[in-house]
Amino acid sequence: MSELFPLGYRTWETITHLGSAGLILPVWWLAALGLWRGGQRSALLCWGLSLGLAASLTLLTKLMFMGWGYGIAAVNFTGISGHAVLATSVLPPLLGAFLAPQGGRLRVLLALLGWSLAILVGVSRVKLGAHSWSEVMSAWLLGTLVSGAALLALGRLNPTPSWARWLPLALLLAFAGRQVTYLPTHEWEMQLAIRLSGAEKPFTREQLKASGGWRARAQAMPGVQSVAIH
Repeated sequence: MSELFPLGYRTWETITHLGSAGLILPVWWLAALGLWRGGQRSALLCWGLSLGLAASLTLLTKLMFMGWGYGIAAVNFTGISGHAVLATSVLPPLLGAFLAPQGGRLRVLLALLGWSLAILVGVSRVKLGAHSWSEVMSAWLLGTLVSGAALLALGRLNPTPSWARWLPLALLLAFAGRQVTYLPTHEWEMQLAIRLSGAEKPFTREQLKASGGWRARAQAMPGVQSVAIH
């Protein structure tokens, strides 16, 4: 599937940043502020709770693998892709609801644009060697549940200050593809997994493949490099 997108490595690095926590979370908080000021608090609660649950499930799958070795070798699954989850959860409601506050066909088209960007973010994770297709597809499904619920809850946006609708989009465009918003979330996840499990090192994708089952066989031996699974 990734062969359908013959782009260069630097281009994929730029696209993948559209799903980074360092960019998406500040954008979401600005959008949340706008919804709060506009009185859309029940819709904001729906979007925030569903996003929080999706992020928690994503983190749980990563911790269970890195700390205890639980995964699915048959489909090369070591944890849901965080980049793809965030992009799919945030971009469709952001583009659809904030650029077309009154709803209608334009909102549908803009939401589809958001989902298209999220698909590209997921593809970028595979192209960059960070995730497998099973990890990206599960993220797309989870993120779509979040963004779909958010779009249904938002309906017609109440009148809000123009800055509240345009500032999140301006931030997204201003910092997309730049490393200044990078957060070392993968390193934090590894440290948390090791502390919780008591393991000396995080489990690796190679160990899961070698097991052929639901759990990696043993901790990494000295000299074995860990494959990025963030």
